[in-house]
Amino acid sequence: MEDEKLVISSLIVEAHPEAVPAVTEALAALEGVEVHEVNGYKIVVTIEAPSTGASHEVSSRMVAIPGVLNVNLVYVNFEDETLG
Repeated sequence: MEDEKLVISSLIVEAHPEAVPAVTEALAALEGVEVHEVNGYKIVVTIEAPSTGASHEVSSRMVAIPGVLNVNLVYVNFEDETLG
């Protein structure tokens, strides 16, 4: 048996209104990221990563996307799952 850890983070990414389509596409292209909803200039995403460090690395890449204004963490869940 091996233990698999999973960190699931929910974030709201705010983007310049004219950049929302390109930002949404760039977010969806990041590994472990799923785009759930776009509401105006706010984009709701989740990150699934094996550690908090890996999750932080992905969110740091979000900040670097042209057109992104803010990345706000809403929720974090830590799961340990034993696979057999």
